[in-house]
Amino acid sequence: MKTWCRNVDPSDAKTIEPLIYQALQPKLKRKDYSEFTAQYCTLSGKEIRQRAHQALGLYPELATAVHLIALDIAARIRGGDLMLAPIRYESRTDGLSKKTRIIGIESVMQQLMEHVAVGCMHELWEKKYEAHQYASIKGKGQLKGVKQIRKWTQQGLTPYFTKLDVRQCFRSLSRKTAMKWLRRDIGKNERLLWFVDSLLRMHGEGLVIGSLLSQFLCNYFMSYAYRYVMGLHKERRGKRVKLVSCALFYMDDIMLAGKDRRNLLMAVRKLIRFLKQSFGLDVKPGWHIRRHKDCSIDMMGYVVTAAGRIKVRGRVFLRARRAFVRSAKGDDRPKTQRRVSAYYGFFKAARIKSFRTPERLTVNIHSIQVKASILTAKEARREMLCAA
Repeated sequence: MKTWCRNVDPSDAKTIEPLIYQALQPKLKRKDYSEFTAQYCTLSGKEIRQRAHQALGLYPELATAVHLIALDIAARIRGGDLMLAPIRYESRTDGLSKKTRIIGIESVMQQLMEHVAVGCMHELWEKKYEAHQYASIKGKGQLKGVKQIRKWTQQGLTPYFTKLDVRQCFRSLSRKTAMKWLRRDIGKNERLLWFVDSLLRMHGEGLVIGSLLSQFLCNYFMSYAYRYVMGLHKERRGKRVKLVSCALFYMDDIMLAGKDRRNLLMAVRKLIRFLKQSFGLDVKPGWHIRRHKDCSIDMMGYVVTAAGRIKVRGRVFLRARRAFVRSAKGDDRPKTQRRVSAYYGFFKAARIKSFRTPERLTVNIHSIQVKASILTAKEARREMLCAA
């Protein structure tokens, strides 16, 4: 059996130094990262934040800090003790779905180590991830995923579809299951396997929401589910007939589509059994197979109609409209303008140029976005001057 990541050594400082720099450099404006970096160089945390805000660069101080952090992590791995602080947990409620999730807050050292572990397994992710997995993968995302659904709709591949949602996916994936599959694919690189196993021990039961390593491992497991469901077929009159025409995975949200309702139902039942037997995952029972002609596909914050048109999900539109109306009425607070910029992408994808409010106010999407971008740029310059 072919294995990957054979020659990667996480205890080699030269190997992990670029990975640490990649993780550290974009986050030096944050207080926790700047204070942590200050322990490894001659600058104070405040000086690091000031230089990061002003985009002045930190060389040679940053190069020195990254080198010393790499030596520290490498020594801990060789010594067989990562010496990490326990993970803190916070309960947070999603503003859109109203779901309450337990988020793990890791120490900066653990976050850097997880970046190192993920980077060391880059070859594995590259070989295992599939084309139609869109969550937390560079170059993918919600918009690219919804455009792919529209393309399938226009090609006539989605007469019937269903959406599956895995129940508490991260918490249900155990360390034992993760290491079983990683040993299968990584093989004899015992040091890398020990390093990943030690990081997962810090997670306790299941995987921690908010962890970089958890995201990559979840996509890794779901890649097996994708290949399994796309490989399902039946024999009919001496020919192989695929049960599923297309599938899209957005972390633990799954959309399956096909031309035959009976075949799609068979595929869903087999996939549910596969997820349970292979990874111990349960699918929420409220799934239904629907005709696309009668029901739009609601996925990743967008809605795709049977005619191939992209719309904004109802509850997302209401929150976005509220932010745009406030901005149109003269609310120039940075918080409002940041929300406008964040929601602008939904309107742009759905090609919405303007809308009217119940009070008959016409809101032009593009002009409000231009105004917001100018105001947020002013806010950024103000922060830089304050830091100086």
